[in-house]
Amino acid sequence: MYRLLFLIFCLSLSSTPMAATRFTYISPESERDPRMTYDRELLRLALDKTRDTFGDYELVPAPTMTKARVRLSLQLNSFTNLFAMDSYSSARDGKGLAYVRFPIHLGIVSYRVCFVSPQQQAALAEVDDLAGLRHFTFGQGKGWLDVEILRHAGLKVVEVDGYEILFKMVARGRFDLLCRGASELRSELLTHKDIGDLKMDPYLLLYYPLPRVFYTNMANGEALKRVETGLRQAWQDGSLQALWRQSFGPAIAFAGLKQRRMLRLENPFLEGISFDYRPYFYNPMTDRFGDP
Repeated sequence: MYRLLFLIFCLSLSSTPMAATRFTYISPESERDPRMTYDRELLRLALDKTRDTFGDYELVPAPTMTKARVRLSLQLNSFTNLFAMDSYSSARDGKGLAYVRFPIHLGIVSYRVCFVSPQQQAALAEVDDLAGLRHFTFGQGKGWLDVEILRHAGLKVVEVDGYEILFKMVARGRFDLLCRGASELRSELLTHKDIGDLKMDPYLLLYYPLPRVFYTNMANGEALKRVETGLRQAWQDGSLQALWRQSFGPAIAFAGLKQRRMLRLENPFLEGISFDYRPYFYNPMTDRFGDP
């Protein structure tokens, strides 16, 4: 009798569904900020791919935060399994953070197209080398890795605390250039069309290798393993590339990268990266992944 009751008890335990694991993603900084949509859907794809192995999940938004606040939240492990996109930087190594070893944007943000102030539009059209670029000032968000990359190349950079104000400042000539990833510029132009003097430069293309990864706290080892496993499965079956093309294809076509003069800059913050991102990087000149 007792043995039968014990077996019934064990069966009831095995049939009880396991609680869903919570994952937290980053919310956009404003209603007009489209940058986080792909990151959220990619994280969801990775979790869907691993549901059979790791169990069910719950995906919840974190409160709206600046980049500096996101990094602090990661270090303090303030939210359950918080995963946040950021450009890989060796300067962040050893600060209690871990990252998924996969370049989630497939390198497309390495190609930078610029908003240009109306006063400098004609002058920028004549630039064909790095020396010419040094006559212009660049606006970038405070804490963005691009700030240090541009300064490393000898360029003048104005750091701005806040995302939305950048577009108004370049339109008003507070600085000359606001360079954005090729996947970002089209949607940002559309969502800021009320800024009448916001102009896209049609001639120049900057390139510096910028692998973006999901960061989390080192304590979230099992969650990190799950997301990395899911991303690699999605890459292998092609669903990651399909999401990427659906998300960024129109923006890449709009940017007209093949018709631009490309200037290459060095990214000095890649030393120490623990995986080879190059087989996953997209080459817009060939429309293939992994081309040098």
